[in-house]
Amino acid sequence: MLKLLGIEWMKVRNYRTFWILLGIIVVSIPAFSYMVYNLTDNTFPKNRHGQSPLGTPFAFPDAWHTISWFSSLLFVLPAILVITLTTNEFTFKTHRQNIIDGWSRNQFISVKLIGVLFLSVLCTVVVLLTVLGFGYLGNKGLLKVSAWEGSRFLFFYFVEVLSYSMIAFVIAVLIKRSGLAIGIFLIYMIAEQVIMAILTNVYKLTAGQYLPEETTDRLIPLPFIQIGDPANWEHRIPGYLIAAAIYLVIYCVVTGRYFLKSDL
Repeated sequence: MLKLLGIEWMKVRNYRTFWILLGIIVVSIPAFSYMVYNLTDNTFPKNRHGQSPLGTPFAFPDAWHTISWFSSLLFVLPAILVITLTTNEFTFKTHRQNIIDGWSRNQFISVKLIGVLFLSVLCTVVVLLTVLGFGYLGNKGLLKVSAWEGSRFLFFYFVEVLSYSMIAFVIAVLIKRSGLAIGIFLIYMIAEQVIMAILTNVYKLTAGQYLPEETTDRLIPLPFIQIGDPANWEHRIPGYLIAAAIYLVIYCVVTGRYFLKSDL
């Protein structure tokens, strides 16, 4: 497998678009967090103690929640990179050449899945570093709580970005064209929100919260404003994680079976 991963690395190491998109992902996460920090810090009036009515969302322990949520809004960036790299395989017929060179179809799709996993881990590491940077600056080096209190939101972010990236991967494998796949991915994101709203508001069904996109979104609730009962959210976390895991298995099975039976 390491040899196959080495071949994958050779495909992208001189690919300028890959490095541009990857650079945008790495830079945009801390940059977006700083933009929000600067906006909230300068928008809301402070009391005589210099505190904002929002509290300290960019200091420990709230920084884990705040930065994870705002970073999750950038899900489209890793999704576009996944779609671009995956559809390139079909555009330039490198997937066919890999099979001719002796790769099995299972090996090919497995390497691609590992690539999606690596990208999700990278995004999570960037969020981790961003949280640590903002957290220590926000606390001015004087920690009254553990720096790792609330760090579960980092894991929730990883689950969310992996889920979105896998949805993008499935669409890329099925569509095989970059522009069309990106368009369908964005349309699906909007369509699921519409379906969720109809199920929840029209039919009064709770099933809408377990749709693929929604189930991971709900792992990281909106910061600043408390919506609903926190105890109810805590109670539902295991269900959201189980649903996310089931969807990830489905994505792997669908792409694997499709690629095994598709005409190269």
